[in-house]
Amino acid sequence: MKASLARRLFRTIFAIGLINVLVALIAVEYIYEDLEDTILRLELAEERAFFENRITGATPQSWHTALLTAQYVPDGHGDAPLAEAFQGRAAPFSAEVEIGERTYLISIERTEDPGGILYLAQDITLLEDREDTLQVGMVLLGLCMLLFGFVLARIGTRRIVGPLHALTRHLAEIRPGSPIARIENGFEDDELRRIANTLNRLLDALDAYVQREKSLVSLASHELRTPVAVISGALDVLEQRNSLGESDRRTVARIRRAADEMGADVDALLKLARRSAREEQRDDIRLANSVREVITEIESSNPNQRGRMTIEEDGSHCIVRADPSLVRMLLRNLIQNAIRHTNNCVIVALAPTTLVVRDYGTGLPQAVQTRMSGPADRSVPEDGLGLFIVRLICERLGWRLRIRTSGATGTEMEIAFGHPSEAPESDPATQ
Repeated sequence: MKASLARRLFRTIFAIGLINVLVALIAVEYIYEDLEDTILRLELAEERAFFENRITGATPQSWHTALLTAQYVPDGHGDAPLAEAFQGRAAPFSAEVEIGERTYLISIERTEDPGGILYLAQDITLLEDREDTLQVGMVLLGLCMLLFGFVLARIGTRRIVGPLHALTRHLAEIRPGSPIARIENGFEDDELRRIANTLNRLLDALDAYVQREKSLVSLASHELRTPVAVISGALDVLEQRNSLGESDRRTVARIRRAADEMGADVDALLKLARRSAREEQRDDIRLANSVREVITEIESSNPNQRGRMTIEEDGSHCIVRADPSLVRMLLRNLIQNAIRHTNNCVIVALAPTTLVVRDYGTGLPQAVQTRMSGPADRSVPEDGLGLFIVRLICERLGWRLRIRTSGATGTEMEIAFGHPSEAPESDPATQ
C-alpha cells in the first residue's frame, strides 16, 4: 500500500503526544513515590528517636496510637510476645507489608543503650488508598490527554495537508489545450506560496508551449493541404482535356488515389496532433467494409500485394461509431505493417468486439514488443511510425491494442473496441 503524507503526519504528531503523556505519567509516578518514601522514612526516623528516649530499664515495653505501634524487646527476652506485624521478622528490616486489608510501614532495628530491638509499624493504609485513587486519576488524565492529542493531530494534519490537497485538485483540473487557470498563492505559509509561484511559472511555460503547438498545427494544416489541393486540381485539369491515353489515365488514377490517400492521412494526423476529439466526425462504420476498402487501396497501389490479404468473419456485423478517416488510417497502417513482416498471406479476423490481424512472419522485434506492452509513450520511435500511429489512434478512439502472440511462427495483433457502436466522447488527452 502506498504511503500517505497525511497518515505519516498524523502518526508522527500523535506519537509525539503519546510519548509526552507517557513521560509525564512516569515522571509524576516516580516523583510521588520518591516523595512519599522520603516523608515516611523521615517520620519513622523521628518516631524511632522519640521512642528510644522513652525506653526505661531492661524490660519489654510497647506503645500504641491510632496509626502507630511500637514495641521494645531488650536482649535476653527473645520469648517476649510480639504484635502480628512483627512476628517472623528479624532485625534489621524495613518494608511495606500488607496484613489483611491494612498496609503497614515496618521498621525493625537494634538499639545500643540499652541493648535490644525496637519494632515500629506505622499504618499507611489511608495513604496507600489515596495513592491508588491518584493513580486511577492519572490514568484517566492520560487517556484524556491522548484523546486531546488525537484531536489535535487530526486538526494539525488537516491544516498542513489541506493546502496540498487544494493544489492537487487544481492541477487535476488542468486540461492540455484549454486555458489554464493559475494557482492562487494567498497561502499563509511561505513554503506553500513558493510552491504555488513555482507551479504558476511552470503553467506559464506549459501554456506558451501549447499555444505554439496550436499555431504550428494550424500552419501545418494550411501548408500540407495546399500541395494536395494543387495536385488534385492539376489532375482535374488533365482529365478535362480528354487528351490522355489509356495508360496515362491509369497513371493519373493512381496519382489521384495517392493524393486522396495523402489528404486523408494529413487530416488524420492533424486530428491526432490537435489532441481533441470534440470536432471529430463520428459515424457508424461497418468494419468489414472498411477493411475491404483498405485492402483494395493497398492492392491498387501495389499490384504485387493482390491476393495476399483475406478477411474472416464470424457472421456478425461489426459496427463501431468513430471517425472514418482515423479508422481507415488505423487499418491501413496495421495491415501494411503485417504485410511488411511476412511473405505469406495476412488474415484479418473480425468478431463482434475485436479485430485481429494475423501474419506468418518472424515476429516483432523485442524492442517493439516491450514498447507496445508497456505504458503509453508519446515519444516518436526510431524504428517506424506504423504501430506508433496505430497506438495513438486506439488511444484517441478508446480502443485497446495488444499483441496476442509474436514469435517465429508469426504475429497476432488484436484491437478490442468494446461493444459495437460504442466510442468514447471524452478527450483522450485526459485519459
